[in-house]
Amino acid sequence: MLRQLRSTSHGRNRLLKELERGAEEDNLQWATRAVGEMGSGGPDEWTYLLLLGGSDTLSFRLRVAQSHLRRDMLPSFWSEAALVKLRDLSVARAKAVHVPLLQPADGPLATRTNGVVERPLKDFADARRWPNVAVIALPVPQAQILEKVQAFQHGRATLDALEHILRWLAFAWGAARTPNPLTDGIGLPSACMLETAFAAARFDLTPGMESRASCPEAIWVSALHWYDYFESFAGRQPTGRYTTPHRFPIDEGGGAPAPRAQVRTRNGRKR
Repeated sequence: MLRQLRSTSHGRNRLLKELERGAEEDNLQWATRAVGEMGSGGPDEWTYLLLLGGSDTLSFRLRVAQSHLRRDMLPSFWSEAALVKLRDLSVARAKAVHVPLLQPADGPLATRTNGVVERPLKDFADARRWPNVAVIALPVPQAQILEKVQAFQHGRATLDALEHILRWLAFAWGAARTPNPLTDGIGLPSACMLETAFAAARFDLTPGMESRASCPEAIWVSALHWYDYFESFAGRQPTGRYTTPHRFPIDEGGGAPAPRAQVRTRNGRKR
């Protein structure tokens, strides 16, 4: 396991609640309903993050790599983290700001933006491609974080996200015998971008871990278990909604195996 500090909070964050996806809902519709139910407020006071867990092979590799942050060593629910850029509380018109491992071919060269990509949030709407999803609101004005993200884009001195991208792709593709980057303190680049931006705004996104080793699982654990720290530091706890129907079937022996991953198809049936 990786070294991380343990929270002194008792139990889980009660403001981070499970919200099942409806049979006909995609992730954008679910997120719209989730933000409405949270009632946390607009981007003038809060910054919204999106965690996603993919069902493809690359996501599988990333989710298993993060198992070192879990006491049960099970795969993480999450493979991607992004900033939700809101103009108001309209999720349908929101943008996602992140550092994807697979950089787009039709945008600027990754060196110009330190790997940061801005795209419509609807690109992540497919519930089959991204069956696990969480929306987390943190008590920091969005404008402050966007300003720090812009600074991150224009300078690689603080953290070179491209180095992280290359290390994670080499690991995920099984190239050059590359070990799990987390064991070398190399976090997933999108989570590290968020960590760096929040730190520059004087907000510790993952109190229990080093920023260069951040990852979606670390963000999830912090929102779930470090709520007392956030309340004492910022005066308010993180709030959010999540659904995690996709889990890998693991049988420890002698007990019931973990439930098989079930993803709703377009007709509402599960497979």
